[in-house]
Amino acid sequence: MTARFEFYERACAGVTWRLLSSNNRDLGRSGVGFPDVDACLRAVDEVRAAATEAEPVIHRVSRLAWAWRLETGPGSVAVASRAYQRRVQAQTACDLFLRLAVEAPVNTDVRQTRA
Repeated sequence: MTARFEFYERACAGVTWRLLSSNNRDLGRSGVGFPDVDACLRAVDEVRAAATEAEPVIHRVSRLAWAWRLETGPGSVAVASRAYQRRVQAQTACDLFLRLAVEAPVNTDVRQTRA
């Protein structure tokens, strides 16, 4: 399975990244925006480093939903792109993200989005 990082620019958040699977499913994303593409690239490098050493956090987002986040230091370097009905689904999705993020290529063509 081939995954790739893509960059997006939103007026309200700056440049953000998403990790997309080979069938274009959103596997995870940055939790914050960055001022420019170079800062976003550094953030992807931080995600790759964290993928091999950081412990993911699986957490409830509501009574019936779970999500994951990857933390290093004071903040999250990656977050789930959606909520899952079961904890095990969130864990499996996070495991897939971690496995694919390490070697996924980066497409630095920035896509424009609304909001």
